[in-house]
Amino acid sequence: MPTAPVTPSPNLTIEAIVAVETPREFRLHPRDRTVACTAEAAGTRQLFTLSLRGGALTQITASEKPVSDPQWSPDGRRLAFVRDEEIWVIEVDGSRLSRVVAKPGRGREPRWSPDGHRIAFLSRRRGWTQLWLIDAPVPRRGRPANEPKSPRPLALTESGIDIDAFEWSPDGARMAVMSQRQRDDLETSQISIVDIATRASRIVAGERSRDVGARWLSDGSLLFMSDADGWFQVVRLTADGHDRIVLTAGEREHGEPGGTVGNVALPSPDGSRFVHIEVHDGLQDLIVGELAATQPPKRGRGRPPKRPRTVSAAAAGSRINPWDGVWRSVGWLADGAWVAAIGERETAPQDLWLLPVPGVAPEGSRPRQVTDSMPAVLRDALAPARAAAGERVAVTARDGLRIEGTLFRPQVATGKRGGKRVPTVIWAHGGPTAQSFRMFLPFKQLLAAQGFAVLDVDFRGSTGYGRAFRQANHDEWGHADVQDLVDAARWAATQPWSDGRSAVYGGSYGGYMVLCALVEEPAMWRAGVDLFGDSEIAESYRHGDRVGRLDLHRMMGSPEDPARTDVYRRGSPVYRAERIEAPLLILHGRKDKRVVPLMTERMVEALEIEDKTYEVHWYDEEAHGWERRENRRDAFERALAFLKTHVLDEPAE
Repeated sequence: MPTAPVTPSPNLTIEAIVAVETPREFRLHPRDRTVACTAEAAGTRQLFTLSLRGGALTQITASEKPVSDPQWSPDGRRLAFVRDEEIWVIEVDGSRLSRVVAKPGRGREPRWSPDGHRIAFLSRRRGWTQLWLIDAPVPRRGRPANEPKSPRPLALTESGIDIDAFEWSPDGARMAVMSQRQRDDLETSQISIVDIATRASRIVAGERSRDVGARWLSDGSLLFMSDADGWFQVVRLTADGHDRIVLTAGEREHGEPGGTVGNVALPSPDGSRFVHIEVHDGLQDLIVGELAATQPPKRGRGRPPKRPRTVSAAAAGSRINPWDGVWRSVGWLADGAWVAAIGERETAPQDLWLLPVPGVAPEGSRPRQVTDSMPAVLRDALAPARAAAGERVAVTARDGLRIEGTLFRPQVATGKRGGKRVPTVIWAHGGPTAQSFRMFLPFKQLLAAQGFAVLDVDFRGSTGYGRAFRQANHDEWGHADVQDLVDAARWAATQPWSDGRSAVYGGSYGGYMVLCALVEEPAMWRAGVDLFGDSEIAESYRHGDRVGRLDLHRMMGSPEDPARTDVYRRGSPVYRAERIEAPLLILHGRKDKRVVPLMTERMVEALEIEDKTYEVHWYDEEAHGWERRENRRDAFERALAFLKTHVLDEPAE
């Protein structure tokens, strides 16, 4: 007997989905069962603390400007944080607020020394992202001075090299520094050990690979991720630097190129275990493995070789996340029996969980959710009976490459007799060195409720599929990668649930892909929605920020190289605007430094010259994306109305 179609919930609205504000940037107290985090309050993000035993958030700051990156002092009595490019320290009870790093020098990513006497931070005060040290405020000693003198910071790394991340050694004498030092090979990333007393530096990993996310163990060895075998694996470098012990194996990613917080391997407090990610099918698991039995075999006699030998010690670990989703580690509790982690999925926003470690946590321990960010009205709207379930699909590109993605379609679009046929929105992610994880992006569910199928496409250049796939878009921006989108759209149009109509939607690099798709296969599309995307990549190289410029240089070379002229021109859709047939919506922030407003201005000029159908809207106070809730709401409303008008042929309201 056929199942009656489910009516989408009237509670699934743009107003509802932009009201979801989750706590972020969870940081574990060094000893207590407490976390610090940032959360929305009074129109901006403030600093809070929360007991892991339960209870309400306690607000620590009351700032007009957003607070980010809280960091506990080793004694757990103070918190450092960033506000308006300055570094501040505050007592956990909200008293004694001190500014440590002021403008115009700027500072970010404050990290306390193990003894709590100094704070390391990153700053571009000399035009490069260098690592700096500064004395920390002395806590609770007498009456504070009326005009306290700020200590002077000291640069620990040289100029000419941008530092990506760093980590104090347990003894406070050294620093593991992650950076890109080999300018002739931008596909590598190095880990260096810097002696704090002498500032002497030596590279210990990454000379031939991308090595990121270093974390110290108590014996002086390092855990990090390396793609030396073509996939990110977790590696332990012994304290003497003579052996690299590879702890994971197989054609799955156990890290990501940036080595970002939440995606790095973390050793347990006693050094017996480690937790790491494992990426598959648009999901991310947390795996706990053993470290105690990873000592390398003994060497023979004689002088050790100049390069570390590589030893495999991979063993199966235990998955600790309770359900499929996108999970990131926050840290280990002091007893080593629990891992604090953030989990999210298509129908649930990210929240903090405590996950028991098999064999260590008390028998019968179960995962426990600490925060709950889902409004009740959306919980009902995104219940399994109403939500569009993500389906993994694979498409063979025209050159034979396997392209994977996730499909969301209305429940009425069954693909069977009596089912409804619907149009498809091809969703292009940003980056391009990123992927479309199956995370909480409820606008996709809203599109499905409005009668669209949504197909996420991990085009070549995406992460999660190994180094060869990640580098397959080199010299191919706006060409082979956009052909992957076109091939995915062709596949979708032939499915029994599809009515053959297609639109394309994306932000940042995804917005650039929208423009490229419209000029690559103009007759295919009914509409395009470009959010702050490039239109002329040589000009974007010259005008955008350093991070974006290096990213472009890594994959496409320099536009000043005559040998690169043709691929840069081919990858710039502004020069083929006359080919566009579909109506186009463009949204951009006036303060964007990654993809500067010039990119949309150039595209609008070309659209005007060619007399194309388009709409453009600017957000004066936004940069690369939408921070303000009213702008997120406005952007979703414009995009939905545009797609309904030009794809579903519904009259504009």
